[in-house]
Amino acid sequence: MLARISKIKHPLGGLIDLPRLVPAFSSKGFPFLESHKRKGGKAKANRKNSKEISQTTLALETVGGFIKDSILVSAYDLFHSHLRKPQKYFKDKEVIFVDSGGYELGPDFDSTEPIHLFAPQRPFTLENYTEVLRKLPDDIPFVVANFDHGTLQRPLLDQVTAGQKLLAKFPQFLSDFIVKPVGRQQYLDIDEIIRHIKKFRAFHILGIAEKDLGKDLIDRLKFVAQLRLAMDREDVPMPIHIWGGLDPVFTPLYFFVGAEIFDGISWLRYAYIDGVATYRDCYNVISEGIETPTDHARALTLSHNLAFLRSQATHFREFVIHGAKRFDMFESQESALEKAYRTMLTKIPSIEGGS
Repeated sequence: MLARISKIKHPLGGLIDLPRLVPAFSSKGFPFLESHKRKGGKAKANRKNSKEISQTTLALETVGGFIKDSILVSAYDLFHSHLRKPQKYFKDKEVIFVDSGGYELGPDFDSTEPIHLFAPQRPFTLENYTEVLRKLPDDIPFVVANFDHGTLQRPLLDQVTAGQKLLAKFPQFLSDFIVKPVGRQQYLDIDEIIRHIKKFRAFHILGIAEKDLGKDLIDRLKFVAQLRLAMDREDVPMPIHIWGGLDPVFTPLYFFVGAEIFDGISWLRYAYIDGVATYRDCYNVISEGIETPTDHARALTLSHNLAFLRSQATHFREFVIHGAKRFDMFESQESALEKAYRTMLTKIPSIEGGS
């Protein structure tokens, strides 16, 4: 089967267990709090020099200290100080993923979120990103991405070369190469990627944005399955990272076809109830009671969602251990995921192949 359990070794020496579901923190699509104040309570007059703090920082401050496995933060937000003292939450994590800012710089939103057009966009260059990476502590296990925004539409080999040039400067980190569509193509070309599959050995992880996989879900799943099979066939054992989403229903499907790392911000926007993402404040009604203060209820929702992500990773391991013959570990979504898997077998027979 293509679903798998594996480990990846960090240059600092530790082993990172996979699969892994990574809660992401991003300013994109979230409102900003008031800018930092001068002493005495007067706001800075020069907006250019003020620091706009994202509402996302409240979530990081609420649960960041309790997360021990993984988080993802954007270099864009680190550079522009959109999070309050995020470095204090880097300690005691198994691994920290650093995105290169392509999501915040791009016009698209991931598949799980509403679009907020009022979010400001600030400049962020390759030089800015390099500066952020140089300031990261060397004794913390980071995974860093290539500057994919800077290679948009460029030929695949140019993307690889640019990624190697940047990430070779930081051998103390694991490298996560995000491949982007070439030219005016909206989606990735699986045949072109397979032709150059061995080139990806220069990196530790192969990353793909969910939105770049295809228009329809079945096309996206086929893409990941074909990619995983080709990587196994050509002895390219690096894990596949699906960037963006982290939807509780979609993520198991991507795991079934061979992806091992998943991240997204849906856990910030929604409540995971009975294995599906629903309106965030529904958690208040269903679990705590309507008199619970909103801020308290939302903090509890974040904690509940994180617990769900941890349990989901455990369920993925159980699924592999039982040889994809049982689905009861997915509890309320057992029948739906089993039905989806059976359908996938008819459309993507290779799911039961692989190594």
